[in-house]
Amino acid sequence: MPRRPFFYGYVIVAMCFLNLVVVGGLMAGFSVFNVALLEAFRWSRATTATIASVNGVVYSAMAPVAGWAFDRLGPRIVMPLGLGLVGIGLVLASGGESLWQFYLCYGLLAGFGIGCIDFVGTTAVLAHWFHRRRATAIGLAAMGLGVGIVIVPGVQILITGYGWRGAMMLLGVAILVAHVPLNALLQRRRPEDIGQLPDGGFIEAQARDAAAATRSARDAGHRDWTLKQTLSSLPFWSIAVGHLAVGTGISLVYTHAVAHLIHAGLDKLAAASAFGLVGVARIPGTAIWGFASDRIGRERALGLATLMGMAGVGLLMVLGADTPGWWSVAFALLYGLGHSASNPVYASTIADIFWGRNVAMIVGLLEVTFGLGAALGTWFGGFAYDLTGSYRYAWVLELLCLVVIYASICAALAWRRRSRPDPA
Repeated sequence: MPRRPFFYGYVIVAMCFLNLVVVGGLMAGFSVFNVALLEAFRWSRATTATIASVNGVVYSAMAPVAGWAFDRLGPRIVMPLGLGLVGIGLVLASGGESLWQFYLCYGLLAGFGIGCIDFVGTTAVLAHWFHRRRATAIGLAAMGLGVGIVIVPGVQILITGYGWRGAMMLLGVAILVAHVPLNALLQRRRPEDIGQLPDGGFIEAQARDAAAATRSARDAGHRDWTLKQTLSSLPFWSIAVGHLAVGTGISLVYTHAVAHLIHAGLDKLAAASAFGLVGVARIPGTAIWGFASDRIGRERALGLATLMGMAGVGLLMVLGADTPGWWSVAFALLYGLGHSASNPVYASTIADIFWGRNVAMIVGLLEVTFGLGAALGTWFGGFAYDLTGSYRYAWVLELLCLVVIYASICAALAWRRRSRPDPA
């Protein structure tokens, strides 16, 4: 029996994992940079949060461009370009003295760079390499987001030792020196480019896999979705609303959780460490929910995760100086596990429904609403605190977002079942 060759798709999963470490670290790391900038410039919380809001707006505006570029140029060009922009943005932001400079460096440059390596690129490239185990592969790669959150206490240590400027500079240089060359050398668009097949199948299985891909495309209702078909479809707008909720909910917690924990009585390192546990929980969470999504169905997996996430947010809402210390740990673990399901479930659902030549562009269009949600969440959290002296209304919005995330996936998958043609 011939020896099964090494499947290069695992290298692609590893590269996407490392890229998402950068994304998770940048998104969650702003929570500690946020506190440092508040102390350095004495801006209001809403004003400082707009730096991350600009990042989200740019990400949403440029995501379709990143998707279009990915469909035409491939990951070996687009992903190193994105990482380069992130690294340069951080290096330049380390010298920022005014708000507009942070808007330009952290908002514009890093925002566009994230658009090239985050949900758009990861979903598009892994959808080519994995068909039967798509959600599992995306879940494994998305573990990188959790690792990025875990390094938040490390970012706080860098800020304590070198100041926020030195920390930004070091992170930017690390991305430029390590991540950019690795992606330029190792990324590949699809398995056929190196003589392999999706899921690591043998060449003689090509006819079977092609038939399976044909059935999948027929089940989705179209072999290749056009822009007109996409924009007039219920699943597109349902997932778009869900993506708005995902962006809003994640940015609320990632930007303001550390400040909330400090306000509740924790010191800076303890607050950053507690928030880092969100990433610890997210690391196995994305893999678990990706595997569960492939086994028990997208809706069931996301439903269980939603309940866990809501329980975590409930604990966050009642944290105070008199509450036991383990409550912050319970919040981090429950929320970390619960919210980690959205990445593999949404990515695999989009690929399931819209698979075809234009899948990256469609993912990019959907990411517009995610970026808008990220901008809304970062701003609203700061605005709510400035107005009321509390983050309570921010966490109420977070609970609503979790419900919308689940309902949107249910609506999209219900459409898919109704649109499936009757067996011949």
